[in-house]
Amino acid sequence: MTSKEREQQRALEESVKFKKVIIPVLIGVGVVGYLIWMTFDLESFKTLSWNAKTGLFFGMAVLCYVLRHIAFSLRLKEVSDGEFSFMKSVELIFIWEFASTVSPTSFGGSAVAIFLLAQERIGGAKSVAMVIYTVLLDTLFFVISIPILVGVLGPGVVRPLSDPDLGGFVWTLWIVYGFTIFYGVLMLLGVLRPAFISKFIDWLSQRRLLARFKESMLTTAEEFKITSQELRTQSLGFYIRTLIYSFLAWILRFLAVVFVILGVVQGLDKDIFDFAILFGRTEMMHVITQFSPTPGGAGVAEGMFGGFYADYIPKGVATVIALIWRLITYYPYLIIGLIIIPNWLRKIVRRRRSTNEQLTAQ
Repeated sequence: MTSKEREQQRALEESVKFKKVIIPVLIGVGVVGYLIWMTFDLESFKTLSWNAKTGLFFGMAVLCYVLRHIAFSLRLKEVSDGEFSFMKSVELIFIWEFASTVSPTSFGGSAVAIFLLAQERIGGAKSVAMVIYTVLLDTLFFVISIPILVGVLGPGVVRPLSDPDLGGFVWTLWIVYGFTIFYGVLMLLGVLRPAFISKFIDWLSQRRLLARFKESMLTTAEEFKITSQELRTQSLGFYIRTLIYSFLAWILRFLAVVFVILGVVQGLDKDIFDFAILFGRTEMMHVITQFSPTPGGAGVAEGMFGGFYADYIPKGVATVIALIWRLITYYPYLIIGLIIIPNWLRKIVRRRRSTNEQLTAQ
């Protein structure tokens, strides 16, 4: 194991310690508690619907997240060229998602992903290619879907037009979207034209301001070459299937939030336009939280929730609904990760010990 791999393993082992897991929980619960204390309105709370339909919609939200996990698992199985079984892919996606919940928000916890794939007897080159390709697919979803949502549904899909105080979120969204486009184009060129990107990165690394990042930048250029070589061997069907799995997983993620809202706010399930606006707002909110400094966007997502749905959810109960949403879609990964990761690490250690004993015997 290289020094970098040892460092990544220590980081993963640290992530399952109580103090690492409790931080995002305390941040999220702390923000929710404060907002409930400051904004909760009992009369508004009484207007919410708590009946059989509530249970149905909450069940649909849970089902969305189960299907989302399955879609990501099928994608991982596909990009591994079948080297991972479906159940192994399910396990690895749990670890991947857990790593994202206990670290500052990103599009997937790539460093941990490369490490964990490499431990599953997948070559280092293939591990890098798999992660870069999946991140590219996720980025493409947002690059394509955001202008479609805005074009079809209008500016109201970004924020409630009646609340001028949310204008800052709009600027943040477009700044993040602009960066996402740049990031996506760079990755796409890195995969399609690795020689060009390699020269460009080498040129950038010569700049005085970026000199201290030269080694990591050149490593990135090399990773793009590896990824390009790996992907050239794939069929058209591979690209279609992985694209479908990716888009389906993200759509299901945002639908889960919509179903939570429909479960407690009466009448919203009767208008397809309102349904579409809720879906679009959920995606916009997610994009903004992608650069949150808190683990998994904890606290930031809960704090923004009420503002994004202000024209659909009574202000005095928005935080309660946000808590229900996070209980369904966020906290379960913290709990499941605590169970799965220690067992997974023990299996890796046993496998290495067995391999070393066989080599010694020879």
